[in-house]
Amino acid sequence: MEICQRFLESELYLKSDTVFVYCSLNDEINTDLIINTALEDNKKVAVPCCLDKNGTMEFYYINSSDELHTGSFNVREPDINTAQKAENPDNAIIVVPGLCFDKNRYRLGYGKGYYDRYLQIHTLISVGLCYNSLIADKIPTDIYDKRVDCIITENQFLS
Repeated sequence: MEICQRFLESELYLKSDTVFVYCSLNDEINTDLIINTALEDNKKVAVPCCLDKNGTMEFYYINSSDELHTGSFNVREPDINTAQKAENPDNAIIVVPGLCFDKNRYRLGYGKGYYDRYLQIHTLISVGLCYNSLIADKIPTDIYDKRVDCIITENQFLS
């Protein structure tokens, strides 16, 4: 079963009211299905915008994927001048990108720390999407790295 479909059928998704989700790049699990399905399911959808090169990132609500444009780091993002900033709503989950994850649920990102900083101050249930082949026994971590609450692969749910 496709990873995004497994996520959409999970209790985490079904019980959530708001989905914070990244806009995927070429090598990442494509999140378009998650974004569009969540919007169709009348969930609030918030996508990130990197505000500076120092690791500051905020999420903004969208009503359609048509509201996204190519921004920082060639990533699709909302227009922060018109979109509403997403605060920590109740019953929300966040889908976190990663190049790979390990069995302890740590992620290897692009090294800028945007998600680690965001998760340090925002309490959300975090979900990583990953292919089985990209689950390592252990990846290098430091004190700033945040574990995700669960990882969903083609045939595993690691928590």
